[in-house]
Amino acid sequence: FLRLRQIVKKEKINIVYSNTIVIDYGFIVSEMTKLPHIWHIREFGKEDHGILLRGGEKALYQKLNRSKGIVYISKSIKKKYSPHIRKDVLQKVIYNDISKVFINKKNEFNINPNNTLKATIIGVIKEGKGQLVAVKAVEKANKLGAKIELHICGEKSGDYYKEITNYVKDHKLSDQVYFDGFKTKMNEYRSDMDIGIVASRSEAFGRVTVEGMLSNLAMIGADSAATSELITDNVTGLLYKNGDIDELAEKLVYLYKDRKKLKELAINGFDFAKKFTEGNAANEIYNMIAELN
Repeated sequence: FLRLRQIVKKEKINIVYSNTIVIDYGFIVSEMTKLPHIWHIREFGKEDHGILLRGGEKALYQKLNRSKGIVYISKSIKKKYSPHIRKDVLQKVIYNDISKVFINKKNEFNINPNNTLKATIIGVIKEGKGQLVAVKAVEKANKLGAKIELHICGEKSGDYYKEITNYVKDHKLSDQVYFDGFKTKMNEYRSDMDIGIVASRSEAFGRVTVEGMLSNLAMIGADSAATSELITDNVTGLLYKNGDIDELAEKLVYLYKDRKKLKELAINGFDFAKKFTEGNAANEIYNMIAELN
């Protein structure tokens, strides 16, 4: 902290900006140097990542209330934190920017009703992301007459991964569920998919949702947290009750049978998601820093 304070003095820094609530070094340095502090909150904490912060939430709220400004990445995040924040602290909801490299428009859609649909669920394989819910929903959808493959994209490790692989093995789903591992070329990967599933119980923003839309995937998301803010049901995607395997299966069957709707949702989602690539967040954050400086 002494070294950081020296850097602040040497570089004539006049405001401190912390990009996560998990690390409070920026806040401590701001207290040491008497500089204004902005906190950018990107996570629920316990609800999405199972994080228990040092000192607990009470200590966090004390720190937040000693900051000059707070940025929330979604209305859902603001809903959790803002009731505990003083009214004189500047608070703004600013959705994330997404790089233009994720604009990955399709020229053709899988509209042949006899073709198998490929659905993907992307992210760290852990219970909060809901991969097993997606597996069970695809299993049920196929029993109802659909032909759908589920592609799970994420590192193959951990107890939850083992639980899913055991379920796939025990239920003989190896021809329906594929573990594709960790991928880096996401545009190329998504280009081979038709549907994106977001089964997370508590998404703080939902980068995967927006990126899926930018690849013209028809997105199906759990109706919770920020996923509900990004997907307008039956317009830019489909929503289902969080954790409801039966309803998710019904949505999958619906898109399997109605390829026109699948294409419509994919196009609408793409048009909606383009706004996240325009650099609005960077401009809004800059303006907020200037206002507090």
